[in-house]
Amino acid sequence: MVTVLQSGVTERYRFGLVCVFAATLFTSLGGILLRWVESASGWQILFYRSASFVLVLLAFLALRHRGNLAVAFVAVGRPGLVVALCLGISFATYLLAMLETTVANVVFILSTAPFFAAALAWILLREPVRPAFWLSLAATLVGLAFMLGGGAVTGSLAGSLLALVSCVGFCGALVAMRERRTVDMLPAVCLAGVVTMLISATQVESFVLLCHDLVIAIVFGVVQLGFQFILMTEGSRYVPAAELALISRLSVVLAPLWVWIGVDEVPNRLALIGGAIVLTSVVAYSATGLRRG
Repeated sequence: MVTVLQSGVTERYRFGLVCVFAATLFTSLGGILLRWVESASGWQILFYRSASFVLVLLAFLALRHRGNLAVAFVAVGRPGLVVALCLGISFATYLLAMLETTVANVVFILSTAPFFAAALAWILLREPVRPAFWLSLAATLVGLAFMLGGGAVTGSLAGSLLALVSCVGFCGALVAMRERRTVDMLPAVCLAGVVTMLISATQVESFVLLCHDLVIAIVFGVVQLGFQFILMTEGSRYVPAAELALISRLSVVLAPLWVWIGVDEVPNRLALIGGAIVLTSVVAYSATGLRRG
């Protein structure tokens, strides 16, 4: 009996790992997809990406809640509206940042999210943090300073600042989710897509796109964003949080790799130094959590 139970746990853990690895792979595709766009503006891509993301999440939620979809949206409450607003702003500024600076700069800055999220949770929710957090946060801020300096050198400081806004918005959403941790918050994530779609709709000059760009925008929304959230949500049910955080850091390595291979985009030296510092501190901090687990 014990052997059967252990086998079942192992299978679920393996399934969770596959989901997390696949989600991380999809996450890393954002930069190269955006670089393949031919003529569409950032706002056009953002609108169709958000629309397709909302549709795929609605389909998934309809299957999950089977007739209780409206109840699932109501259940997220006020924290869900905070998630929708923060994450919607994060989605928009993420894509706009990709257009203003290198993919490496954006993903390195976004990789600071665990520290800012932990700091916000400590301030707002009084969640305790490990002593290693403060050392890792200090190293991360040093790395972030290098990356912002690198953006100023290359004239892409605006992109770095947009990435920073995206990171803070994402962290605000994470903290709001923690406050409502017993409720399925995917409906709130779906609402974030609606927020982004409405923001972009006010900025789009024309909704007409080349077929090539429209396909990329739809793949962006369905595969890169939709599948990412669905698979990460499923994987988090079976994979410990520390392992999940550690595995998801692979996207920080993969995203710049794809654009280097695909469009020969290489970040400047300061961004690489800062990114190396941030990645080392994030992996080290996640590893301490994994060891404690």
